[in-house]
Amino acid sequence: MYPAGRDGGKVEFQNHIDRLKKIFISESCADEIKKAKQEFIALGGDLSKEIEGDSELLEIFFDWYLFERPLSLEGLTPVELFLKTAEISEDDRQVYLDFTKPIHSIFIVKKASAEIKLQDIFTKNKYALLNISSTLLEKGDVAETRILSFKQEYRFSGAFFFYPHNIYPIIKAKAKEARKKRMKDFSPLICKFRQLKTMWSRCSNMDIEKVYKLMEEGLLV
Repeated sequence: MYPAGRDGGKVEFQNHIDRLKKIFISESCADEIKKAKQEFIALGGDLSKEIEGDSELLEIFFDWYLFERPLSLEGLTPVELFLKTAEISEDDRQVYLDFTKPIHSIFIVKKASAEIKLQDIFTKNKYALLNISSTLLEKGDVAETRILSFKQEYRFSGAFFFYPHNIYPIIKAKAKEARKKRMKDFSPLICKFRQLKTMWSRCSNMDIEKVYKLMEEGLLV
């Protein structure tokens, strides 16, 4: 077990994340980021500034860009490329190796105190996170995020996309259908729910079920 430090390892963890951001979210990567944004938008992630929650979407975009999207030339994600090319200690190498296996999903918060307990809405897997501010989340919150393994503990990557409670019944029902179909990749559904919240923010006077139906029929894009 690694020593966590007096702050529970928060600063050390953030330093590792910031190291990736400094390299890959920089002026030298502007063309790659532009291309990635176009791909993200095609997946249903509207990054226009007029929508509610646009800062959340931007954080989710950069999360996806760092941990999941292969770079155009190298065919590796930024974290994988860093792991391959950087001169780092063995301890740091293990940290970034763990970062290559993020748990990305929509979670519901089951407990929010000194220990945060989450349940993956799709797989029903449960996770406990320590050394997390209890003010970050409340019991019952539903959010898309990524969980990273860091020195034998779970940490949030730092990006969250929160869902209003009126969308949760739709997410829950569709997740149940996906489990019955034994789906393995839930990314398309996550993108669809992200798009649903975006659409509903533009026409919030409309019933959320109707918005979803119109989306499914291709009448809202």
